[in-house]
Formats: sequence, structure tokens, C-alpha cells
Amino acid sequence: MLKTIYETGYDLHVANYVAYLHTDKKLYEDEAHKTQAKKADVEKAFKLGRLLVMGADKTYLPVALLAAGVVVTDGTTAVTCTAADADQT
Repeated sequence: MLKTIYETGYDLHVANYVAYLHTDKKLYEDEAHKTQAKKADVEKAFKLGRLLVMGADKTYLPVALLAAGVVVTDGTTAVTCTAADADQT
């Protein structure tokens, strides 16, 4: 049997989690690129199938979760983006 992942009260009515991709290939929590996204938050959103990555002029589809980060694509090019470990924020 496959492992079951249940939604919790924390994410019950959340449609998507949005991360913002900057030119430094890091993911941020805000459009101004001031607060880097936490690795655990990005991983959780990816595993729930609810991660969206917004670039300056396009939206990226997350396609893989690696130790190095999240691989996203715009349909033609794949980019690996990173998030901050908990102790880096």
C-alpha cells in the first residue's frame, strides 16, 4: 500500500502555495525577494502537489524534488531552484 498523506487543518482549504523565483535561482516567500523560502515549506508544498513557482514573466511547473532543490520548467527549459535550510533564514 502506498503511504497516505492527509491534509491537515493547516492546509485544508489551501489551493496552492506560491514561491517566487529570483534571478539568483533561489525561491522567496514574497514578490520583493526579501525572505527566502524555507526548504521544509517548499518540500511540503511540492509533496502535496500544490507548489507554484512564479518568475518575473512566467509561471513554472515543479517537476522534481531533489536534495539540491526543486526542478521547475516553463515547458522548454528546466531550472533547479533552491530554498533556505531552517538555520539560514
